[in-house]
Formats: sequence, C-alpha cells, structure tokens
Amino acid sequence: MAKVAAFLALSVAALGVAPAAYAETAAGSPVRDVEVAGGPAGEEVQTLVDRLGDERTGGVYLDRAERRFVVAVTDGEMAEEVERAGAVARRVAYSTEHLEGIKEKLDKTFWVPGTTWGVEIPANRVVVRADSTVSDESFAELEAFVGSYGEAAAILRVPGETKSAASPINGGDYIQNGSTQCSYGFTVRNKSKPSELSILTAGHCTITAGKTWYKSNGMRIGYTTGGNYVNGNDFGLIRADNRPNVTYYGNVEAAGGVSQDIYYSRDSKVGETVCASGYRSKYACNSVGAKNQTITYTDGHRVTGMDVVGICRAGGDSGGPLFARDAALGITSGYNSSACYSYYQPVNEALAWYGVEVF
Repeated sequence: MAKVAAFLALSVAALGVAPAAYAETAAGSPVRDVEVAGGPAGEEVQTLVDRLGDERTGGVYLDRAERRFVVAVTDGEMAEEVERAGAVARRVAYSTEHLEGIKEKLDKTFWVPGTTWGVEIPANRVVVRADSTVSDESFAELEAFVGSYGEAAAILRVPGETKSAASPINGGDYIQNGSTQCSYGFTVRNKSKPSELSILTAGHCTITAGKTWYKSNGMRIGYTTGGNYVNGNDFGLIRADNRPNVTYYGNVEAAGGVSQDIYYSRDSKVGETVCASGYRSKYACNSVGAKNQTITYTDGHRVTGMDVVGICRAGGDSGGPLFARDAALGITSGYNSSACYSYYQPVNEALAWYGVEVF
C-alpha cells in the first residue's frame, strides 16, 4: 500500500506551481516531447514497449527525480532489451496483460457511482478508489473482488464526490448556452477545410444539439455540432461561426493570464508535468498520475480511457484544456475536489473523431 499512498501524496502536491522548464534545441525551437535528462524520449520508449508486448512488460512512466523514462519488465531478458535501448528497466511482478485483465473484469462486473479504477504503472497494480458516496455494501463487494488478486490490486477510500465538471448558469460564465456553462477547450480546424474553425470542449456540455453558445459578455460564438457522451467518451464540438465579431486564436490561458500557443497534439505520459485551465479554477499544474482509468460519476455516468491528474477543478471547468507547453493533451471531463483529482478525455481521440486538428 506504500506505493499507492505515495501516488496519493504526489497527486495533491504542488498545485499551481509552474511546470519545470522545457529545453530548446540549438535552433531555438521547443522540444516536442517530455524533456529527459538522458536516454530515449517518450514516444521512442512507447514504441519500444509496444514492440516488446504487454505479456512481459508493465508499461512506461517518467521518473521525475532522474528525468528519465522507466520501463517496467517482468523478466531479465526484457530488462536487457530495455537497457540496450538506453532506457531504465525496472523489474516488477505483473505484466500489463495481467493488470489490464483485472481492470476489464472490473469494467464488466461493477458499475458503482463514485468510483475510479485502472492500472497505475509505477505501483504495478490496479487501484480502485471509492469516494464518500459509495456505500459500505458496495465498498465491501469491491474489496472482496480486489482481495482475490493479492498484491496485483488494491482499494482505497477517498474523500469528496466524483463529478462531471459542468454546472448551471450562475454568473461569471466563460462559455454558456443558456442552461450550461463550461470552459473553452481548444480551437480546432477542419483538416479538409482549414478555414472552418470549431471549439473542442466536453461532450456532456454539448449533448443537446443545436444549442447556441455565448461568451461571458453575451456575444454569440457559435452553435453545437457534436456531443459524444456515450461509450465512455466525453468530447463535443461547437462550430465557431461568428468570425466577424470574435477572433479565434489557437492558444490556451497559462500562468498570469498569458496565452500559450498550441501547435500540435499528443498523448500524455505518466509522470510528466502538465497544466490545465478552466474558467472556475483558472491555471494549475501537476503530474499525470495514471492513464486509461474508468470513472463512474456520482450521477451514474461512466467514462473510460481517462487521464488522472492531481489538479483541483470545480463545476464549470468542464471542457477546459490539458496541455504541456505547446502540446494539446486532453479535455477536462470531471473532478473530485476534496481529493484534488481531475479527469481528462485524451484529445487525440476527439480530434480523430471529428476530423479536426489543433493549430
């Protein structure tokens, strides 16, 4: 349980602290992956792990102290292969295949509002978190299931409630449609028609088709064209059609109200420093604690494949961007404010669904 406790401590620390500095190349262009002190970068390591397979590896994560990527492996042969590639190998008991099998059984067996579960790579186990709304009976059922897997799984009680991050109109809105207020995510453009711009936000914000959206000053910015809040997804699209009166920049709000340009998108890496913005909670940064997590909100709605970050969010932050310098990473889906976790829809899935790109 010590490893799990360590992740909990990491997740609630250093909120609002600026991210570590990013290196630049000799030409002055920004690094387009997680900065490392040595060894291969994130995408290269992930390619290596994909080649080695899930049967004898346990995933990859960033060692924040050493600033190097670590690959979890289940045997010496895999360790030698990883070290030959220049990455750090760490022997673990359980493979990704084994741990993902436990998660899949949880997904098929339980639907408990107020829970989060998934594989946590540094801990090399599946961790179930049950918030304050989960009954003792449901907790006991989950505990019995988890207990049958020994050290490969654990369950924890966490404070607060696990909620999606939309809220009704109550003033101080950022973007709103008359019944819901959310946060502006990323400006995106149609790949086949670059002049056509849209706003990517959370799907639970845009599930009502045809809704007109407005800025906080009442100016119309566009209308809903897509809202995917089924099959575990949470992303939506607002067509930005008021071009004469509203300028749509491809950037996000960073520290001190300064704009950060977004140039491309990628998947986040476990352990890297990321930042989020939202109209309620503003700008904050922390590290990615886990990926591919299943979240069941207290209203019973389930989202899957989520990134979990130790950044405090609140109602109204839904749809806000998760990013690392100039890279778009995700869209705010929900939060547990007491435990200071927030949950993010990976952005690349949403971009591919709508045939759009950040810029």
